[in-house]
Amino acid sequence: MKFIDQAKISILAGNGGNGIISFRREANVDRGGPDGGDGGNGGNIYFQGDNGMNTLLPFHYQTKYKAQNGENGKTKNAYGANGNDLIIKVPIGTMIINEVNNDLLADIIDEKLYLVAKGGIGGKGNTKFKSSRNTAPRICENGTKGQQYDLILNLKVLADIGFIGKPCAGKSSLLSKISNAKPKIADYDFTTLVPQLGLVNYKDYSYVVADLPGLIEFASKGKGLGIQFLKHIERCKVIAHIIDFGNENKDPITDYLIINKELKSYNLFLEKLPQIVIANKSDLEYFYKNLKLFKAKFPNIDVIECSALLEKNIENVKKELYKLIKNSNSLLETYLEKEKEEITISLAKDEIIINKISNNKFEISSSKVYDIYNKIPLISIDNLWRFNAKLKDLGVYDSLKKKGIKNGDIVKILDYEFSWNDEF
Repeated sequence: MKFIDQAKISILAGNGGNGIISFRREANVDRGGPDGGDGGNGGNIYFQGDNGMNTLLPFHYQTKYKAQNGENGKTKNAYGANGNDLIIKVPIGTMIINEVNNDLLADIIDEKLYLVAKGGIGGKGNTKFKSSRNTAPRICENGTKGQQYDLILNLKVLADIGFIGKPCAGKSSLLSKISNAKPKIADYDFTTLVPQLGLVNYKDYSYVVADLPGLIEFASKGKGLGIQFLKHIERCKVIAHIIDFGNENKDPITDYLIINKELKSYNLFLEKLPQIVIANKSDLEYFYKNLKLFKAKFPNIDVIECSALLEKNIENVKKELYKLIKNSNSLLETYLEKEKEEITISLAKDEIIINKISNNKFEISSSKVYDIYNKIPLISIDNLWRFNAKLKDLGVYDSLKKKGIKNGDIVKILDYEFSWNDEF
């Protein structure tokens, strides 16, 4: 399956159903009274991590997702049914980002449900407006709209240990020897093009290792696979450098310095993660010469010798990686601590803007006014009175008078127009 680690989709939660105006009518029942039911709530949209997924490829084929709307209310005080929730499954490690403002809406790190878009609330039927002063109300409400987002899905591999190193260092070979992974391995120069995950079992403990694509100099500036895969290292708890110590044409010291430089250039947090060096290809003749030079240069760095090809010292590699994980902070705590920052949000005041668009026509712009208009259907005189009262309470009518509105002038709210009359 093709590995895709970023996708764009649109989601729309269900709208709330509308309440209705209805009156009980039965033979031999005098003044049956209101019996209009409420609308049902719209369905929510949840995201859920799925351990069986490792790519965002499905979201390149389907980009629009919509939850079910709530049903309208019914007679005899029957409520409309709630809309069904929609659960969208994504790979563990997927970040759900609002494309408009780049806010992180959810970070999918396990298999629980993450609510991302709330469904609309069902509108009230006229039964809810019955009172001692108004025993036969012709009032109802529309349901509210469900939340809608344009999203960026960004997958960052979630693993305990990240294998990093230059191409052909033996990362894939070592992963295949210590875990259940079956990455592509060949006897010619090539590099892994997508992250490979493997589960390592050590005694009664297990941990996840990710073989990350080979890094080269200036990868942090986009060279080679570049930033496309450097980002996956952010989710790892421990970094294991896999370095070829057996090739006479390679310099382990330079390789180590180059990789660390790229980690630091990409993200300062990465250089603070626990690191270990796995010196691979101990079966080759130049191995111990390079090992001696490396230890002289970096005497305080832990180095594990192994040969992935001959499966030499593999159990010790598994043990040392386990010890490093055990002594580290949890993956979640490490990542969230890095992401944590204080955010101050300034909420803009919702102004009521009135524009005179012609000699006798005024247009009202305000999200509060729009909410009232969308909620109160103008299908009865009672609803019209209620709509006018709410606009008056908001100060809309006083603002229109200050703008010089006259009897007979037209007032426009979205697609609705009405004629101004000072008497009301």
